[in-house]
Formats: sequence, C-alpha cells, structure tokens
Amino acid sequence: MKIIHRDDLSQITFLDERYYMDEQSQMFYPSVNTILDVYPKGYGYIQWLKDLGSNSEEVMKRAGEQGTHIHEAIQAFLSGVEVKWIEGEKDNYTLEEWMMFLKFVEFYKTFKPETIKVEKSLVNGELGFGGTLDYVCKIGGDIWLLDWKSGGSVYKGNKIQISAYKELWNKLNPDLKITKIGCVHLRAATRGADKTGKVMQGEGWKVEEVDNPDHLFKLFGYAQAIWKEENPYAKPKNMIYPDRMSIDILKKREEANK
Repeated sequence: MKIIHRDDLSQITFLDERYYMDEQSQMFYPSVNTILDVYPKGYGYIQWLKDLGSNSEEVMKRAGEQGTHIHEAIQAFLSGVEVKWIEGEKDNYTLEEWMMFLKFVEFYKTFKPETIKVEKSLVNGELGFGGTLDYVCKIGGDIWLLDWKSGGSVYKGNKIQISAYKELWNKLNPDLKITKIGCVHLRAATRGADKTGKVMQGEGWKVEEVDNPDHLFKLFGYAQAIWKEENPYAKPKNMIYPDRMSIDILKKREEANK
C-alpha cells in the first residue's frame, strides 16, 4: 500500500496497492499483477493448492511475507544500506530468507551489475496499467530488467508480468530501452556456475532469461482485455485521513461544513 502525505492539505492518503495513479492526469490504472489475476495459473499451481488443502491460505501468506522480506533486503543492499541478519536479540530475517539474500549477493558479486533503478514504480495511461520494477541495470552491453523470485519455480505468469514491465519502462524511457529481461530465481536447483558461461547462475540461484517477450506481452494484452470486460467500473478503494487533530481543528471543520 502506497502512502501519500499532503502537508498542505493536512491529510494522509492510503492508495490501494492494486492501482497506480498517473500524476499528470490524476487517473488511476490497475497494476500488472491485478490484471494477471484473470490469467490461468496452470494445472501445476491448481494441483499444488489442492494438495495444501485448508492450509493453502496460510502457506501463501507466509510465502508472500518471505518474498517481501527478501525484496526489502535486496533493495536496501542496492541502495547502499548495510543489511543485518541479527540486531541485538532480534532476527530481521529467517535463516531461509538470509540464505536467499546471500544468493543474490553472490549474483551481484559475480556479474557486477551497474544499477540504473531500484524498485521503480511506473504508470502509463496509454498502456493502461502500472507496476513496480524490481531492478533495472546494465550487465555487459545490455540493459537488463530483473525480477527477484523466491518461490519454488518461475511460472509463465511471472514471465508475462516482467514482459509487461519491459513495455512500460521502454514506453517511458525511449532513450534507455531495456534489451533483456529475466527472473533471478533464488531457489533454483542449480549446483554451481554454468560451464559454458552462457547462463548467469550459481549454487542455488539462476537468472532465467525470458525469451520472446513480445509474444508474452501479447498474452498480457488478452488478459488486460478480459480484465476490462469483467471490471468496467473498477476503481481503487483509497482511504484518506487527517494527519493532525485538535479541538480547534475540529471546530473549524464543523463550521466549514455548516
């Protein structure tokens, strides 16, 4: 959820995280993930949920929290902040989360990406959607868009998602276009570096480059058309609260509303 503090209006607005606001038009557009809710998850995913049974909601919640923690650690690291596993008697991360974070550090140390943007939120009215890109960087002669994935697999939906992010970035940054996209899978079954040198990977992690992003973006377009059909009047459920209060402020507001 995005928080906007307007000191001049003495208010705080909580934006529904499923939508992004275009500052110029002041209009809201759905996120890539919201649109992809209508895309089939696939047989394997459905079977996995069935196998979990009544525990599926709790397992998915924990997986989401784990992914958030890892994203935050990587974002802090790339922003030059010292990331600490333990502070005093408090564990900031579980052992599993810390091990996946260290896999990312190995990727960073090995391939030395040049950071362009970290956790960049974008929205475009012409495309009709918004999203937050994990990492845009330069590796070799290419501009890469990378997405951190801590789940058991990298699914087709993940690849469609990042292909939409690529289009969003390139639409708004025509002079710095992304040329390659990939998912950094931090739970891969790899045992070490690729001997051919063609794949960026190490023990337990791998950059899965996404092939044919133009085709995948077409699939996103079909999902977007379905989402619009089923949600013709969709709008964010934003919450607005005053950021200060006193008896005098309350009296002034009551008088203004008379």
